[in-house]
Amino acid sequence: MIRINLLGVREQAPGVFEGEVPATPSEKKGLLFAILLIGASLALIAFQYLTAQQTLSRLDEEINQLTQEKQRLAAIIQRVNEYQQRLQELEKREALIERLKREREGPVRMLDDLSAVLPDFVWLTNLTSGANNVTVRGMAASWTSIADYIQRLEQSDWFTNVELIDARQGSDDFTSFQLRTQVVTPGAPAGAENAPSGTGGAQ
Repeated sequence: MIRINLLGVREQAPGVFEGEVPATPSEKKGLLFAILLIGASLALIAFQYLTAQQTLSRLDEEINQLTQEKQRLAAIIQRVNEYQQRLQELEKREALIERLKREREGPVRMLDDLSAVLPDFVWLTNLTSGANNVTVRGMAASWTSIADYIQRLEQSDWFTNVELIDARQGSDDFTSFQLRTQVVTPGAPAGAENAPSGTGGAQ
């Protein structure tokens, strides 16, 4: 069927309003490209968001694992510290025991050495010990015997700075003498010498 426009008015294309200029093919392509670009941007943002969420979840899991590992290691470190403290206490006790042994054996060995170096015709009658020295009294048959005893004491590892305090010859031709000497402990650290305490007599 043929339609004739008798009014001379131009008929509008379907979907086109009056005064509106129809879009050209290039404009349509540009609009389509813009829509695709926006869609791609939204898709990229959504992908980055999901990736970030997965990363955060993974990091939270790692943090939880590290926290548990830290708690486990903290208990181990505490036990190690306790063992170290016990070891230090045992070392202190051992050092104390060794010192007590030296202090117990020292006076005995000192007295043995004091008597072992006695020359002939010399007798000890009394011994008095102080903080780091010993004073001995005795009798000798001659001045030569006293000098010999002093020399032997100076050569001993237990005595130093031997000093003759007094010497007197009695009516019985025997000479009484008094010596003072500092006591050292062989092998002991400097300043750690332990002299015997108390007084006693020797014949």
